Amino acid sequence: MKNEKRTAVMQDGSEIYYEKYGAGPALFLLHGNGGSGKYFSRQLNSFSKHFTVFVIDSRGHGRSTNTQKKISFQLMAEDLRTLMMKEQLEKADFLGFSDGANLAMVFACRYPAMVDHLILNAGNTDPSGVRSLPHFGSYIQYAIVWLGAFFDTGMRNFLPILRLLFRDIGVKKEDLERIAAPTLVIVGKHDVIKTEHSMYIARSIPNASFALVSGQGHMFARRNPKRFNQEVLQFLLEN
Repeated sequence: MKNEKRTAVMQDGSEIYYEKYGAGPALFLLHGNGGSGKYFSRQLNSFSKHFTVFVIDSRGHGRSTNTQKKISFQLMAEDLRTLMMKEQLEKADFLGFSDGANLAMVFACRYPAMVDHLILNAGNTDPSGVRSLPHFGSYIQYAIVWLGAFFDTGMRNFLPILRLLFRDIGVKKEDLERIAAPTLVIVGKHDVIKTEHSMYIARSIPNASFALVSGQGHMFARRNPKRFNQEVLQFLLEN
């Protein structure tokens, strides 16, 4: 599959790596915490038949760099805006998974005119939206990385990314209520995100639909790409 590999330099010198596939309306794919754009490898063939797909490595992830000691969703939203300006895009669709969904929500609140459609897969506005056992596991992971950071540069650079898991993303109910873009909130029934939290997001966004998919967990897009792609394309092509 033909693609273009590109890099956008941010104002602080950080470099955001991204790949571009297909033709048509712009669709940005935003991965989860600690991941990279490779997470969406099983979506590219389907999506690029209808859209110009931008697969992003978020700041500090994958092949993107980060010059800042602290990373926030607001900072990453600025990265997206800069990238869109470089690509001369006035509007785009955004599909976010996990922390990528959180980034999509923050971006939609900050730059509503730049968002055409939103697909939010397993996002959470607050750490309380995560089930207890996975949330506890994140603390264990953080403790291990924190200790390793004394000896390893890679772990030290990973700490600002992990800290995102324990923070409110800065999007309140009243912010969600101002999102005008047609939105699909899609989550597996066995996701680490509490079902009621996903429903809260869907209820708060005025023009949102909600899809709870049985038999699926947090890695829905990877484990059952055929069903995931079908749900996403049906939403995008019919709205």
